Amino acid sequence: MKRSALVVVGALAAGCAVGSQLVSSRDAYCLYRTTRLAPTVEERLAAANRYLHVAPDGPYAPELRAWFPPAERAYVVRAHDVLPLLLAYAKSLPDGPSIKEVRDRIEELESARRFVKQRQAARTERVESLEAELARAADQRKAFVAELAAWVAALAKVRSYGQPLAALPADVRERFAIGEPAAACPLDVCSRSSAPRFAIPASGTQLIPREAAYVVELSLSAGALAGLRLHGRELFSRVGEALDLRPVSFADPLSRAEAIGRALSIVGNALGPELSADGCERAAVSPVVLERACDGVHVVVTAAVDPGSDDEIAFGPAPQPTAPSPPAPKAPTPKSKPKN
Repeated sequence: MKRSALVVVGALAAGCAVGSQLVSSRDAYCLYRTTRLAPTVEERLAAANRYLHVAPDGPYAPELRAWFPPAERAYVVRAHDVLPLLLAYAKSLPDGPSIKEVRDRIEELESARRFVKQRQAARTERVESLEAELARAADQRKAFVAELAAWVAALAKVRSYGQPLAALPADVRERFAIGEPAAACPLDVCSRSSAPRFAIPASGTQLIPREAAYVVELSLSAGALAGLRLHGRELFSRVGEALDLRPVSFADPLSRAEAIGRALSIVGNALGPELSADGCERAAVSPVVLERACDGVHVVVTAAVDPGSDDEIAFGPAPQPTAPSPPAPKAPTPKSKPKN
């Protein structure tokens, strides 16, 4: 019996008119039943709202007029921050009593959603930009250290001191852009300058820009190679910064000492096995921080002692060993007088 009643009610609800006018009292009854049996609250509210519009004096109007306003208000309050519920209200009750409030709130939430999306997109763009800057800075630091090491390695292989430029290794001539050795260094000095730029991370998302300018010089004497020199203002500090990613300053002696140590590790490796510490190392006296002589080459690494001065790596011919001085002749031993 109960199942039959539900089937009848369902059939009636399915046949209810929902237009702007009711055709008959049967339609009014069906609309009323929908307010009680529809599967969603939106459908029930829509049916009650429609009934009160088209049959304000109908037999069920007093009951629906007592139920609908608090139910509709409760729904609007619950839906205040829930965009899908507000959209469902606007679709189901386009002429509901709170439709203006609902539409205004929909616009607010959709605007807020658009703003959040835009902010997220901007944040993503900033993060991607920062990541790109960090990656670019890392590449620049790596390139600076690699090129400096390549220069040191190239200079360390030179063995043609006292010889014309034509005797230089081909890669060194290329680095100095020496095309015609006879006219390469009219002032007895060839030089190449470099000013690589990089950045190191600071607090937060900031980057501290750095420039590691240095000069490589080739000096001649009477047309023959006399020496090679690589130097730059606080160059070893820049090397330390590029490797350790923290500022180096003469005002912080520890940071400067650590930077010099980091630079010496790069220089020592670049000198190669021919100028390794084993058998080539000489005692270094400040401001010299590394000195080696081997295989006909003498290399002296000097760290600046004053802010703004140059750190230097100098190459030249190994000093010739000095012949030992002959021993001084002994004074003749005086003969003792015979005793009487």
